[in-house]
Amino acid sequence: MRTFVDDLRQRSEPFRGLCATHAVGVHATGDTKVVNHPDLGAVTVDCDVLTVPGADLRIVVYSAPPDTATAEQFELLNVVGTQPMASQNPT
Repeated sequence: MRTFVDDLRQRSEPFRGLCATHAVGVHATGDTKVVNHPDLGAVTVDCDVLTVPGADLRIVVYSAPPDTATAEQFELLNVVGTQPMASQNPT
């Protein structure tokens, strides 16, 4: 999560301004979830929820835990994109 926020700070002046106000919401570290990806199969992700007290706003962030098989799978997916991982017409 920290990497995500640091990246936003670097890329967004409005986000840097919001961070400087220290008007932050509540961060709840969720548990892990297993998601069935159509090409990768079952992948385990961390689930973090950011909420704003008194508002109906919630951001759910799913990320691969560092140094895990899921992180490696996501890196591979980032390289190969959405092209089929296996032949659609087996011979």
